[in-house]
Amino acid sequence: MKYFFFLLPIYMLLLSPSSFASCQSEDEQCVEVGQWELAVAVGAGVITNPVRGGDNVPLVVLPYISYYGDKFFVDNTSIGYTFIEKPQYDLSFVTQLNTERAYFERFHPSNILVSNSFTQEAGTPSNPVIDPHPDPGVDSDSPDDKDGDNDNADPDDKQTKKLISIDDIAKRDWALDSGFLIHWYFEEYGKLSVLWLHDITGTYRGHNGRIDYSYNVPIGMHNLARLKLKVGAEYKDKNLVDYYYGISPLDTESEYHLYTGKATVNPFVSIAFNYRLNQDWQIKFSAKQTWLGSGITNSPLIDKKYTSNVFIGGLYEF
Repeated sequence: MKYFFFLLPIYMLLLSPSSFASCQSEDEQCVEVGQWELAVAVGAGVITNPVRGGDNVPLVVLPYISYYGDKFFVDNTSIGYTFIEKPQYDLSFVTQLNTERAYFERFHPSNILVSNSFTQEAGTPSNPVIDPHPDPGVDSDSPDDKDGDNDNADPDDKQTKKLISIDDIAKRDWALDSGFLIHWYFEEYGKLSVLWLHDITGTYRGHNGRIDYSYNVPIGMHNLARLKLKVGAEYKDKNLVDYYYGISPLDTESEYHLYTGKATVNPFVSIAFNYRLNQDWQIKFSAKQTWLGSGITNSPLIDKKYTSNVFIGGLYEF
């Protein structure tokens, strides 16, 4: 419970660098080239933390920093280079902080700096275990207790054996990922994105990726309001899941809790809405729901099968 006490939080609505389409017309997917963008959102919101013992994160102050040159771009905790750019698609090389540790670390940069495409629009892996799910009919601490009830055991001690939290485990380290991001643009409003990243720091020694389709809903207020819907799925390989959510002998001496992570797919949906009040200020609302795959939710460290975030407030562009 000692994590996430401060107000500058995780914000993972749109985590990947957004790359860009050429700004030759005022369409929904344009980003102005050659300009630094600095903005801050102030409001109220929350992100649920699926890790047992990790506090939900309040959303209060969300700064945004981005720059898009002809090829090179910066989007808060991501940097990239677009080496193929066509009207229908673009392909970029990107490097960014892996955000998984943000659930375990109060001062992770992704708790403070975030990527949001609407700002312009106004360690080694855990050791494998032989049997992570022992026969529930046998208590390994009491071989003679065949029915697993251990009637002489303290009830509070039995409950403690069943739970392990963020305060009980070894430190999860930072990771830096690099890989490729490709966008396909569908006329004026739709975009398909595919991201594939590899751990270049040797922290979890694995891969992760994402595929999503975003749609800028034409709502008849082009200069005032923007509404974006997105649906997609994240892929996390077994090494990533095992490193962050697996439980090894480095974390606990209790064999009851040992768990080896497995590759998983996390589907998600999100919505973002901005309404411009004047040249500097916008009203901003966003929400995202991610359903965690069984490779993560089967971990004794996880007590929720989803993570959600919601934010509403004002966005000021400098």
